[in-house]
Amino acid sequence: MPTKLENELENAEAHREALARKTNARDNRIEELQARELEKGAHLLADNVDQDRVTVEGNKLERITKDDGKHYFRVPGEDDALDRGGAVAHATVDLLPIQRLARYDDEMLASVSNRKPDKLAGKAWRERDDTGRHELWSSGSGEIRAFLDASDLAEWIRVKEVGVSKKYSQELARRTMDAMHELSKNRLGKTKRQRSKDGLTYQETRLVLKADVEIPGERLSENANGDPTTDTAAGE
Repeated sequence: MPTKLENELENAEAHREALARKTNARDNRIEELQARELEKGAHLLADNVDQDRVTVEGNKLERITKDDGKHYFRVPGEDDALDRGGAVAHATVDLLPIQRLARYDDEMLASVSNRKPDKLAGKAWRERDDTGRHELWSSGSGEIRAFLDASDLAEWIRVKEVGVSKKYSQELARRTMDAMHELSKNRLGKTKRQRSKDGLTYQETRLVLKADVEIPGERLSENANGDPTTDTAAGE
């Protein structure tokens, strides 16, 4: 015969299962309603939509940024009759290839590209929000917004990629820089700079993002010194 404690545990488990079923049913209803609204042309705030759970005709949602600076999901090409958030400032299709790669998590990135330099290019672009002395990207000044040196990229690759030797990381850095240049559609420029180490002088490749270069989904503004700065609206 079950004890009082066993009965209480059984009742608690039954209660949890009932709550889980109720929550799941509620989520399913919300996702179905969202799918219907999206198929009617609605633009829904991205924070409120679980893209992996909402199923629409064609099974594809497009992430966009509107004039209010917020991110939305829509069925590709659909206009919002209510005009919430203003006009579409940028859509996924407007983004550079490197920006689209940067949006994927590592698992998705592995599924959409089988070229290691392309995967690393997407991951490296994600790091652009963090600039500083000990970061992958460095802040520029004057006409340079940000830059990335080959030696820093090689070291970053060694940290991120398990089992990569120093020599191979340098080769990967070179190939990744080529990929970043190509995937950015030449928004990232390539320059050579002189470096000295252990009494030796050599040339190192540097990727440069100039201050006046337009990146889809990013708005250029000026800081207090009159220098261009970047406000990210989409694409990161």
